[in-house]
Amino acid sequence: MYRNRSCFGVLNIDEQDSPLLLYDGGIELRQREKYDFNNADRPDFKGYLFQYTLGGEGYFQQNGITTALPPGTGFLVPVPGNSRYFLGELPWELLYLHFDGVAAQPLVQRITALTGGILHLSPDSSPIHMLLNLQNRLTSGGHLAKYEGGEFLYQFLCALLREIEQPQGSSVPPLVERASGLMQSEYAALSGVEELAQRLHVSTAHLTRQFSACMGISPIRYLTKLRLEAAMNDLLNSDADLETVARRNGFAGGNYFCKVFRRAVGLSPTQYRRLKR
Repeated sequence: MYRNRSCFGVLNIDEQDSPLLLYDGGIELRQREKYDFNNADRPDFKGYLFQYTLGGEGYFQQNGITTALPPGTGFLVPVPGNSRYFLGELPWELLYLHFDGVAAQPLVQRITALTGGILHLSPDSSPIHMLLNLQNRLTSGGHLAKYEGGEFLYQFLCALLREIEQPQGSSVPPLVERASGLMQSEYAALSGVEELAQRLHVSTAHLTRQFSACMGISPIRYLTKLRLEAAMNDLLNSDADLETVARRNGFAGGNYFCKVFRRAVGLSPTQYRRLKR
């Protein structure tokens, strides 16, 4: 059990229009009491709630399904919303974070789409360490600078998403590791995924299947992402014409490069260069 069981609140006086707002959080121990919240009936509690079991056990209910939350599990839900959490027979030591903001919505939606709202996180994972460090800081006399709460939230949600998609300590298959390494070092020279598969002595289908399952993105999309990011850097740091930028970053020609770039970025390469420089 954790000793520093205390909570913090953040007063966002000059940040009400911020896209990310941190409200409160901390560590609580609930036991032998009525602790039961129906999130559909909480009009005064708005935003998002992350709650994680440090010790004991709690319960989470959503869509009529009740799930036990032993140590290492938790939930992330919008409030108000169709969910409920409550105390059972055992004590429940929990770590929580309450926040809001329009910038949180797409990240929370992505996390809940992948998990259904129920999270499985190692106590040694990055997001849990981040939140415990913040809790210790703010309950020990520390303060947040302006916009620091929003900065923390963005990093915390991104860390959650990374942990869900690729948990720390999970092994990357050697094939995927070799494939990603080759693409990172030779993205401009590779003709495509077929050549990559040949060099790795596997079929294109097998490479695509294993890479996509591990990385959450197909190898062709990963290769295109690497090429686009390199081209973006090229556009910002050189005066080369678009045909040159395209060919030295792995694209077949300027017209195809412009089409792919606009689809991914929402701007033409020329507009991007003009806007960012």
